[in-house]
Amino acid sequence: MGANGQLSTKFKINDADPESSIPDDKIKNANPLEFGYLLQDLLARAEEAKKAQDYQAVIRYYRAIAKGVPDRSKGWGKLCEAYEVVHDRDRAIKACQYAIEREGAEAGDFVRYVGLIISKPDGLTADERKELSAVLAHLEKDPSVGVTFHHLQCQVGVKEHDAAMLEACTAALEKVAPDDAKTVIFKWSLAMMKGRTDEANKLVDRARDLGVLAEAVERMQNLTTPGGRRHWAAWAVVGACAGLVLATALLWFTRKTRPLGSARSSA
Repeated sequence: MGANGQLSTKFKINDADPESSIPDDKIKNANPLEFGYLLQDLLARAEEAKKAQDYQAVIRYYRAIAKGVPDRSKGWGKLCEAYEVVHDRDRAIKACQYAIEREGAEAGDFVRYVGLIISKPDGLTADERKELSAVLAHLEKDPSVGVTFHHLQCQVGVKEHDAAMLEACTAALEKVAPDDAKTVIFKWSLAMMKGRTDEANKLVDRARDLGVLAEAVERMQNLTTPGGRRHWAAWAVVGACAGLVLATALLWFTRKTRPLGSARSSA
């Protein structure tokens, strides 16, 4: 055991500037076991900082891990998560982009990345639409992703008010997850988009039966009334519907993430 409880006896962590503790490639390659210990030490420090809710320290440690292993997604994904906690959306997006472009990307990385892009209160730029299209195209080809692709497709459809996209994703979800609350909420969004008030009201009742948060159900109910429907478009744009589903998805993926087949090409 090294100094300050570290596993590594060769590489001491500078807590004020963990990135400075990362050796160059020549030294790393000459000491692979010690470097592995250093990464474990950094991960442990990051977890300790997280428990103390010191997220600036969490960011520093994960920046060091990403610097130490830049070709793997893990450090970048954790860095994205930390930036999201402190509401640094731009840096979170960049870190998540690096994560999904590298080997070892997990479903949660894609969920977080899409959620960050569509969370902006105003409309998407052409570049953001292009990036979302690339992510969805990649996930659609990966059989290990399962319903995650359809969830993300629906979130983008709500944000972009794209009825065709919502019809496609809800039809797919109806086959594989008809009793999932997320499926019902997306179907409600589509019904609202198409002005099908009777169908939307039935889906509000269905959401209530499936245990959707009472506050969310109440907002859905209010928006389904004749007086509330005109506010629905603005409500969807700011992400209330997509955000509710995203929060549920993120909680699930935190507990049960798995590597995706191959990282998305950055080309």
